[in-house]
Amino acid sequence: MNDQLGSKITSLVADMLNIEPSSLSSQLRSQIANWDSLRHMELILRLEEEFQVRFSSKEVAEIKSLEDFVQMIEAKS
Repeated sequence: MNDQLGSKITSLVADMLNIEPSSLSSQLRSQIANWDSLRHMELILRLEEEFQVRFSSKEVAEIKSLEDFVQMIEAKS
């Protein structure tokens, strides 16, 4: 993982979920109470805007963790 990219994504996601960034390290989205389907779509839109990328509907469904966001954004950059 690109550390700088990972840190930026972690910070954005933690801010939107109102949680500490350290609690996102290896958890799946299903393990994070604030990360529901509505918040998931808000995260998608925010990250698309921030990093000037677009996620397909298939990719949106495949994102299960913070690491998934990082890998997909790295691949699109």
